[in-house]
Amino acid sequence: MKLAFRGGAYRTRAAAPAIEPPADDALDLLAEAEALAELDALAELDALQSFDETVQEIAEQTSYGEILLDELIRRQLALSVRVALTFLLALFSLPLLNLLAPQLMSFSVLGLPLRWLLLAILVYPLLWALGAYFVSAAKRHEEEFTKLVRK
Repeated sequence: MKLAFRGGAYRTRAAAPAIEPPADDALDLLAEAEALAELDALAELDALQSFDETVQEIAEQTSYGEILLDELIRRQLALSVRVALTFLLALFSLPLLNLLAPQLMSFSVLGLPLRWLLLAILVYPLLWALGAYFVSAAKRHEEEFTKLVRK
């Protein structure tokens, strides 16, 4: 029995029941599970260490790896510039259309002048389309890069 101080007086408290050690079968199962977990961890390490020579060349920044990486960066940059120029061309063409064809831009569609319809509403589907094209093309470039690396 243990004494515990509560409420200004010592009171007796029953000792906690002793925890029995697990049976030998349980210890064997536990040891086996730990051994399997260790084998899985070692297998994962082996898989991580056995990568292609090309991947190692890219990681070590050799001349071949640098050429592959520069090609990917060049393609991604060209894609970014194309998408940005397309957007800027569409955006800056609106004031030019207002200047060069004011009658066309004042044409009413659903009660809105065409200039407001293009500027306030139709520019967003263009942004979504450009974004979707950019993402799909960037993924395609990266997949081609991955195929080149894995060869």
